[in-house]
Amino acid sequence: MQEKMNLLRDLQEIDQEISTIETTRSGYEQELSVFAEQTAEVQAMLDQLNTEVDQLRLDEAQIEQELQKQRDNVTRVEARLPAIQTQKEYVAVLKEIDVAKKANKDLEEQLQNKRKEIDVLAEDQQEKQASLDAISDNAGARGSELDKLLSESGKQLEQHIRNREKVAADVPKSLLRKYQGLFKRRNGMALAVARNGACLGCNMQLPPQLFNQLLQGADLQTCPHCNRILYVEAEA
Repeated sequence: MQEKMNLLRDLQEIDQEISTIETTRSGYEQELSVFAEQTAEVQAMLDQLNTEVDQLRLDEAQIEQELQKQRDNVTRVEARLPAIQTQKEYVAVLKEIDVAKKANKDLEEQLQNKRKEIDVLAEDQQEKQASLDAISDNAGARGSELDKLLSESGKQLEQHIRNREKVAADVPKSLLRKYQGLFKRRNGMALAVARNGACLGCNMQLPPQLFNQLLQGADLQTCPHCNRILYVEAEA
């Protein structure tokens, strides 16, 4: 019985170390995932800004083209003034020029507003690009460190798994299944020390007869309260 208990204690110690390594590795992977998520989020915002700025620049070019067209039209109409013979025609041309100049003014205002929009978005672009560069720099430095930690912990995990397989091979299958079920249900504590008549796993008092059987070491015993497999430690 003591041999079985020793195997179980060794197995629990190994499993706890495996669990700790897996939890640590999960933290490393989560940290890498956060970098990836942050990068994707900022990149998406930057891509959207780039699209908006590109569209605004197209609008700006179209307005500039239309404005130049209207200015040319004003110049052409004004050139007709010296050749006009009648007052009626002269008034009509002046009216045409006035309408064209008002249209030009509207286009100039549109162009000015469009350029302001571009300036605002361009500033936002710079901020987002700076954020992306900072994330990339941080991810690069920390990412290399995390990759190294994952590699080292992966080797440790493989070694512990091999050790576990060796120990588990000597544990009777029915007992191994019971242990594994308890380990999962009891958060990595399938075994518990019994001391001074109590289970230290759940801090509940044990029936005196059960505790005496434990002291005698006749057979494996479980706590009637938490179902953990009990053992007593040898006195120093």
